Amino acid sequence: MQREKFSAHVNNPYQWEKNAALKATQTGLYIGWRCPHYLWDCFRIGDESKCFCGHLLREHRIISDISVPCNVNQCRCLMFCFIPSSPEEVGEFWLKRRATFDPKAWRAQCRCKHSHENHAATGCHPCRVKGCCCYCFESNFLCAACDRRWEEHETFFETEETRRRGGRPRGTDTVNSWHRPV
Repeated sequence: MQREKFSAHVNNPYQWEKNAALKATQTGLYIGWRCPHYLWDCFRIGDESKCFCGHLLREHRIISDISVPCNVNQCRCLMFCFIPSSPEEVGEFWLKRRATFDPKAWRAQCRCKHSHENHAATGCHPCRVKGCCCYCFESNFLCAACDRRWEEHETFFETEETRRRGGRPRGTDTVNSWHRPV
């Protein structure tokens, strides 16, 4: 009984990632977040993944692998750019144990101490807080999968053929190996 509860608790945080892998096999469009020179995706991106502009992927229109603008009125975002939306995505699992922690209030932070929501959605994402001299978003966190900074990663929209040529998992390989590489 204890083992079943533990198993459900451990698998639940990554269920969204497994769902994204299943959707990729169905649609043939693989969306991942990784450092450009890596063969594996640090995160698989799904409809509920958040863009730097603050809107979800499902609120963007996928036109091509290089054109994914936001559909929300008055949003200037021209291309979906993944930003972690929970402490687990940056390896801060311990935050949820704090009695005062509010998961809905958590935001990815820049080294200037302002959240990504205080930075412009386009360009190098300069800070918009008056008096802040931060000209470019620099994460104060590391990727939970590879220990590299957010700014070293890119969001990729790839077809099955593109992934095959790049030597990346595709088809049922993405579902069978949905866990993080060691």
